[in-house]
Amino acid sequence: MKITPGLPCLVTGASSGIGMEIARQLARRGARVALVARGREPLEALAAELAQLGGEGLVVTADVGEEEQVAAAVQQTVDAFGGLRLVVANAGLGLYAPVEEQPADHAETTIRVNYLGLTRTVRHALPHLLAAAPSHIVGMTSSAGLIPHKGGSAYCASKAASNQYLAALRLEVFDRGVGVSWICPGVVQTPFLDKADLDPSHDLPKLARWLVRTLNADEVASKALRAVERNQSLVTLPPMMRLLAWTRRLTPRFGDWLQRVTG
Repeated sequence: MKITPGLPCLVTGASSGIGMEIARQLARRGARVALVARGREPLEALAAELAQLGGEGLVVTADVGEEEQVAAAVQQTVDAFGGLRLVVANAGLGLYAPVEEQPADHAETTIRVNYLGLTRTVRHALPHLLAAAPSHIVGMTSSAGLIPHKGGSAYCASKAASNQYLAALRLEVFDRGVGVSWICPGVVQTPFLDKADLDPSHDLPKLARWLVRTLNADEVASKALRAVERNQSLVTLPPMMRLLAWTRRLTPRFGDWLQRVTG
């Protein structure tokens, strides 16, 4: 699907990081973008910036962890833009701890936001995307959904579930004019790292620190939009992360050993 001027879009988690950069890149192409996040102030600043870039930003405050708020956000977007053709489900959080040290609500919160938040966004948007086909869905997941790591049990599970959900969805809607992509980046330099209290220089597994470079939000956003226009399914980046993911998939015993001895 081509990204053309006036394209009606919705981006969750738009107040910072990858979501914000995707909104900027869409605006440079003249798109109209519903900016969805919990805080209004950063969205209003971003909407003003998008207008200067040649696009349009619609401020929509919502928590993807709440069903009714997601439904209202999608409907507000459709009412404002007259339809919907691109959805980027990007909102998420990271909570990390060894399983034996996890608070009681740790896994539930992670699944509620990262996985259920994505499925809610997709489910409420899908009827509008089908009606406006050709259209597209992008799920911003993570390489953690392909390669597990210590301390990330809940986060890895939420991203793996998201990947499989989107893969199944792609099979269902491919012949109905709706493309589906899931983007699996490695570590990205965004405010997510601060919120998750992660320092890539020492908190990541040694293998990742040694071999995989940290990404910037703009390059991840560019790859995501290219996936839309090429109707790609899985996109894993950077290239070394793609190699490590394939290694674990093709030789799981070796991949498991490699992570244990370098983790």
